[in-house]
Amino acid sequence: MKHEFKLLLKQRSMVALLLLSLALTALSLLNGWQNIQHIQAQISHAQHEEAQRKQDFVHLHQHEGSLDAGEVGYYVFHHAYHQPAEWSFIALGNRLVTPYVQRIRLLGLQGQLYDGESHHPEYVMLGSFDYAFWLVFFSPLLCIALLHDLKASEHQAQRLLFLQSLATSPKHFWFKRALTRALLITATFTLPVLLFAVIHTLSVLPLLQVLAISLLYILFWTILCAAFSLRARALNASFNALALASAWLLCCVVLPNLAQLWLHQQFPLQDGSQIALQHRQLVHGAWDLPKADTLEPFYALYPQWQHSAPVTDRFHWKWYFAFQHMADVRLQAQVTAREQSLLQRDQATQQLGLLLPSIWVQRSLENVAQSNVTHLLAHRQHITAFHSQLRHAIYPALFDEKPFTVEAFRQLPVFDSQHTHE
Repeated sequence: MKHEFKLLLKQRSMVALLLLSLALTALSLLNGWQNIQHIQAQISHAQHEEAQRKQDFVHLHQHEGSLDAGEVGYYVFHHAYHQPAEWSFIALGNRLVTPYVQRIRLLGLQGQLYDGESHHPEYVMLGSFDYAFWLVFFSPLLCIALLHDLKASEHQAQRLLFLQSLATSPKHFWFKRALTRALLITATFTLPVLLFAVIHTLSVLPLLQVLAISLLYILFWTILCAAFSLRARALNASFNALALASAWLLCCVVLPNLAQLWLHQQFPLQDGSQIALQHRQLVHGAWDLPKADTLEPFYALYPQWQHSAPVTDRFHWKWYFAFQHMADVRLQAQVTAREQSLLQRDQATQQLGLLLPSIWVQRSLENVAQSNVTHLLAHRQHITAFHSQLRHAIYPALFDEKPFTVEAFRQLPVFDSQHTHE
């Protein structure tokens, strides 16, 4: 084994290729880390800004220690944060295509959640240059580069018969040669991860998961490349490289894309921007409806407020927020259907991962990073629960038509971003 390492490291092209892989692995980790640091910096800035704006609102709108509940619901924004997990840098996943800071008011929630949504996590195929991307697409190419000519190179140098005659066990000889290359490939992908984890004192369990996923994926491609290049007629290095590169293209690009197309056909998904548009239309249409058409269905959902004084003026905050919420209620079936389709696609992708190693690796690393569709939906459900808490904190002052005290304002619910990771 030691002799094999020496022979490999004497080849300048081999050393250059391994160093390039080592450097790009480190760069992929650094790029993912910087993206997460940017997200965390934006969240910290938003938290400071939110606290300052709430103080300014109290200073400008309080009158004798009280506030108008309608103004609180309309003008005060509450930030909902999609806080990155500790290992989110390893696979950015949906974090770059979904908002990590959302400003939530007492208005209809669905319009706020989906307004401006221009990307969909299920459409993201290649993603950003992070460790998951680098491992999935380029570790197979490194395996092909180092393992495609195990026998062919010796045959071309007219040493093949001589080497096989000297080896007491040819199978053991080729096994050591393939294993040596596999260990070097694995080192270029795992050593930077280990060093990164030590520098930033990251948790051990996710580290072990990342290392295990990387090792299994590289092992798969090592076995595939070695089996192909060590077969009896594998004496043409160019043909071996072309065949293995075709297998890489099929496994990492063609079949995953075809799988995505199949998923889109099998589980159709309503566009989020369409939900936002429908919400806006329902809200705009409510202005022209008789107020009873809004308030009666609302009171059926919230009978505790049905004895609230009737709305006789042209405008009242409680009527305004009631039709905002009723727009959410009318769209709930569509939102639920959309989330169900996303979950069905996610489950189908998990099953496809049993057949396609590239999909399995991507999903597994996104699970470690907590950046997959499941965590996205959990975050949105957490926002929905927060919005509900906010409504129930302000509704009593709205429908009882009482002043909203400054103390009650300071006791309003605060979004707990850590709850998403539990």
